[in-house]
Amino acid sequence: MSKRIYFLAPLMVAVLAVTGCDTAPKKVEPPPPPPVQAVEPEPVAPPASRAERVEAEPTATNNTEALTGVERRFAEGLNQYNDGNYPNAIRIFREPIFSRAWPELQVKSLKYLAFSFCLNNNPGQCRSTFVQLLKLKPDFDLSEAESGHPGWGPVFKQAKADVAKSGVK
Repeated sequence: MSKRIYFLAPLMVAVLAVTGCDTAPKKVEPPPPPPVQAVEPEPVAPPASRAERVEAEPTATNNTEALTGVERRFAEGLNQYNDGNYPNAIRIFREPIFSRAWPELQVKSLKYLAFSFCLNNNPGQCRSTFVQLLKLKPDFDLSEAESGHPGWGPVFKQAKADVAKSGVK
């Protein structure tokens, strides 16, 4: 029995020494992936500048895929207005789609609707459209060139005075 102890004792010491050593391979964790950089989306033009672009370049809107439905209708109405086809411009600018548009496009469509009424010899409708526009945007004013127009300049001034007198805000 003592031979067995002498044989087992060094074996046990060796086993204990090996298990207590730091020689066993360590489990290596893979490095964490690099943080994902957030990609900023391209900024979309605000509705006001889009409305101005459509107004400034109605014939350059051949790329109709880039326009919303209301912008396409506005461009069509503006083309009719620029071609002198005021009854068709009136028909287009009166469509309900413009009442659901963003405020800047509503104002622009009402302005061209009023201009079309004045040029179609209907100053009463022109004035009431200007009143509607001024109720929507009380600080609206025509450009210097527009306010000097003999057809709608005086009508706009009267509509602005009427709205100011009524105190509508």
